[in-house]
Amino acid sequence: MSQYSSSDQAIQFDHIVIFVSDLDRAINDFSSLGFNVTRGGSHGLTENALIIFTNQTYIELLAVKPFYTNPLMAIANRLGILRWQAEKRRSIYCRLLRWVNGDVGPVDWCVRVTDLAACADCWKEGRSDVLNSETFARERTDGEIIRWHLGGINNSNLPILLQDITPLDQRVPLADAVHLNQGAELREIQFSVADPAVACGMANKFLGPEFGGDNPLMVGNVQISFVDQSVQDMICLSITYSGKQIEQLDTRKTYGLSIKLVPA
Repeated sequence: MSQYSSSDQAIQFDHIVIFVSDLDRAINDFSSLGFNVTRGGSHGLTENALIIFTNQTYIELLAVKPFYTNPLMAIANRLGILRWQAEKRRSIYCRLLRWVNGDVGPVDWCVRVTDLAACADCWKEGRSDVLNSETFARERTDGEIIRWHLGGINNSNLPILLQDITPLDQRVPLADAVHLNQGAELREIQFSVADPAVACGMANKFLGPEFGGDNPLMVGNVQISFVDQSVQDMICLSITYSGKQIEQLDTRKTYGLSIKLVPA
């Protein structure tokens, strides 16, 4: 079976998604930790803000717009109508709906690819539950529209696949990657999962043949690893900065993340 590896298909880590109930409050919380939080704009029923790093990765803070928290939308969600529609279409919406129907905190992760269709075809060789890709758009606060494709499977052990339509610099502007806490690159992510062996096996099979055993997976320049959630119940991020000592940020303000600033 062919593999879609980060080395020969230019897979890059893109971002981690954090669902929050109040976007303004989340922006204030992360700003108080020294991050420059940029309002990303609106995409349909959601709005977001971005914490961008110098290696063009970011943390996405995602919230449902107040209009969509009305009783009718709540009833539709509770009855499973929206999920039924997504499952009928067998599209990536099946996975995205979990983001806004669960608890606040980390809900997913995305990698950037140059050819989503080719990657999805390779994944289909190894499993049957590859979802149909969809096109998405976001209106930035300056009115500019950016577009991208999303695809993948209905299992968060593997990331969502993202292919830009509009230029990457419009979606992830590096001019905003300047932080008071001197944070620079997102260097490492450690995911807390129910079964690290299964997660590692899937990553090895679909993201990179070099990943195996206790070795981390390099997705672009970001190191990915998996640990048992019974040992560690938070997702851990390491972000480089110009300081000399490791700094652990206040977890009361990070929505289920453990964020460390580590010397570059």
